[in-house]
Amino acid sequence: MNGCYIHRLPDDLLCMIFKLVGDEVQATYDDSFNEQLNSTHWDDWGDNEDYYDILGHYRPATDRPPSESALVSAERVCKRWKCVLLQMPSLWSVLQISFCEGAASLEHAQTFLRRSGTHPLKITLLWDDLAWINPDEIEDKYPIEGVPLSHQATMAGIHLVFLMQELYAHVHRWREFTLRTTSVVHTIQALSVMSRPSVHPASMLEKLHLQLVHNGEHAHHYIHDPSLFPGSAPPIRDLLLFGINCAWLSSSMLSSHVVNLQMHYDDFDLDDDIRTVLFSQLSGGLSNLQSLSLELELDVGILESDVGGLITLPQLRSLAIKSRSMAHWVDFLHNVRMPNLRILTLDGIGPQPGPSDLVTIIAELVRLTDPDIMQDPTRFLLELDELHLLHFSHCTDSALVHLLYKQMTTVKILTLGPGASSKNIMLAKGLLPTPDGLGDLPLPGLRTLIVFDLPERLMRRLVCKRSLVAGPLEELYYYIDQPIETDDWPVERVYEIADVESYRYCDIVSRHWW
Repeated sequence: MNGCYIHRLPDDLLCMIFKLVGDEVQATYDDSFNEQLNSTHWDDWGDNEDYYDILGHYRPATDRPPSESALVSAERVCKRWKCVLLQMPSLWSVLQISFCEGAASLEHAQTFLRRSGTHPLKITLLWDDLAWINPDEIEDKYPIEGVPLSHQATMAGIHLVFLMQELYAHVHRWREFTLRTTSVVHTIQALSVMSRPSVHPASMLEKLHLQLVHNGEHAHHYIHDPSLFPGSAPPIRDLLLFGINCAWLSSSMLSSHVVNLQMHYDDFDLDDDIRTVLFSQLSGGLSNLQSLSLELELDVGILESDVGGLITLPQLRSLAIKSRSMAHWVDFLHNVRMPNLRILTLDGIGPQPGPSDLVTIIAELVRLTDPDIMQDPTRFLLELDELHLLHFSHCTDSALVHLLYKQMTTVKILTLGPGASSKNIMLAKGLLPTPDGLGDLPLPGLRTLIVFDLPERLMRRLVCKRSLVAGPLEELYYYIDQPIETDDWPVERVYEIADVESYRYCDIVSRHWW
């Protein structure tokens, strides 16, 4: 008789343990998925040179050996464990495959596809070696023996195509699909497979994330190229395109199912065809969209003033715009009706945006928050709960800033910075009360203030002056490069921000400090 206690565990308890192990592996993978590459996060693009610096941060793929699946390791322990695992098809429905596996990636997929039965699939593919952005440049600086990097990139593309073909045969089971690449060629190869007609429609797909990262080039779509999932109308709820032309999407993919939508396309050559596609997509059936992030570089407005009618996003609660050319977003705010918008984030990216950029968009916000706008039944009154301004230096027309704040009676959370350096001063001075008292108080409902790079003397003056009229702030998050004494400040809770994990607006808004 075997005296090892582990062999006495009943099958149902073993199943629970395997499930917990699977959950832990998933959590670990999610953490590694969001680790910094190239010393920056995958979506922390902008004027940070590290994001595109492949030479300064390159690490050979051999330094990142593939790890064997925990399920495959567990099934090799004994016949009983393998038998129990094979009776749990749901555990095999999560596929996380890396380019590091090479040709074995296909066998990995085939094994999981077979053992997962008919369960919905959650798929993540990582083809994100930095060397594939420009193999020749890497080889010049880091000579290697054996197979050249350019050949490695070619073979990785072949492995990806074989893998995608195997997975696409099960597209009717896809529940979630995430692809992260660094090579434009690999991206196009994968998208081309997903653009083929399929016997089975992608009828279960709820999450689609396509990410081409750390590459100055993007995955363009040409007019005669087919769209993704032809003949299907996948019920996608969570859609992210990063470095991928939105023209890859068919009109059926942007429907009332979509709840979260994020698009990144850092290319000034955003031509009229793409702008037409964007307009068509936004003016479609996005009736249940709740969160919209647009990171698009424009040389003209995304919507022209003569669009012929308003676009309505009735359920939208959070809007984030990240662009070096904020002035080109005025017509978007002017023509898109968002009656339930509560969180607005504007990220100007560059350290020195032009004054005209900011004056025009502040003026549009003033118009949207003016109660008189309700005299036009086609318009809406912007009533925000949160306003976040990043890289949003403003140094002119303090009266306009004060008027905006005065009209924003519902804002409870305000963020100023980071990235604006001392030019947050004018935006902060707009918060100071006037001699007219409470009736003229800017942001009268403000409870939480997050401020970067503001001189201590002005910060102290601001909170003291406001407390005399509106009472103390509930929370102040204050970033300054030296320790200060805040015990006598009229604020219920003061948090000094020593440093931030990144300057991504999602981290700042979520208050992810180090």
